Amino acid sequence: MTKTLEQRVIELEAKVKLLEKQKARAEHLAERADKKVIIFDMLVDMAEKEYDIEIRKNYKPESSITSMKNIKKQ
Repeated sequence: MTKTLEQRVIELEAKVKLLEKQKARAEHLAERADKKVIIFDMLVDMAEKEYDIEIRKNYKPESSITSMKNIKKQ
């Protein structure tokens, strides 16, 4: 049985509403993740200053490429 034009429009409108809700949720989660990253960076900065230690590793781009090649060889 074929759907009428009105039924198809109603279904498409429902899909649009669902996609809008999903998009809003994804944007909310992305914003929340960005805030978590900022807070984490601040905490690491504070810990590095407080305890005078280096938490973050500074890798050179060449060394990470070399290490990736070594991993692939194994």
